Amino acid sequence: MDGNNRWAKQNNTNIEIAYRKGSEAAEKVIHESFRLGIKYLTLYAFSIDNWNRPNNEINLIMSIFKAIMLKQIERIMNENMRIIFIGDRSRIPNDVLDVMLKVEKLSENNSAFFLVIAVSYSSRNEIVNAAFLTAKNSEYNDIESYTENFRKNINPHNIPDPDLLIRTSGEIRISNFLLWEIAYTEMYFINVLWPDFDENDLKNAYNDFRLRERRFGKR
Repeated sequence: MDGNNRWAKQNNTNIEIAYRKGSEAAEKVIHESFRLGIKYLTLYAFSIDNWNRPNNEINLIMSIFKAIMLKQIERIMNENMRIIFIGDRSRIPNDVLDVMLKVEKLSENNSAFFLVIAVSYSSRNEIVNAAFLTAKNSEYNDIESYTENFRKNINPHNIPDPDLLIRTSGEIRISNFLLWEIAYTEMYFINVLWPDFDENDLKNAYNDFRLRERRFGKR
């Protein structure tokens, strides 16, 4: 979900308004995905490299994130939506982490829609940690067994690999996101800053994806 800072500059406004507009865009995308019958949606909310941003910006992001989670609890439960967070939780402020854990726990038995939110996330870290756990806790005589257990460690929630990756703001790069999981994912790059991304943009990406022929290495 890229382009909040550039949106603020282009609209001659402050970063708080941009992030709040971005959070509204996220809500639109979540509920349009639900309406379209998409079962899993992963949002890249905050990368591990974003901790290098100014403290006032980080505090603002965390504050908005926490407020949105608290505001949406009732809707999450009414719509039978499960929330799963991925990423390194060690640096997340305790008050924000408490809300994340609360939302995960409350929604753990929901099954109509799965919303995965990447917070303090690094795909490289995810891969290294999964490899470490697999090597530490297991002994295997063949690569197939090792690979199967690696998959379980990198994906403990058994989330399907993504079919489509949408990157906003005109940037054409992956930015350390789901590197293991996107081996056969279709890419869609759009020159729209995240706060302006709406339901029509999502539907256009969805319809473009449906027209593609996916061979997965086969003819």
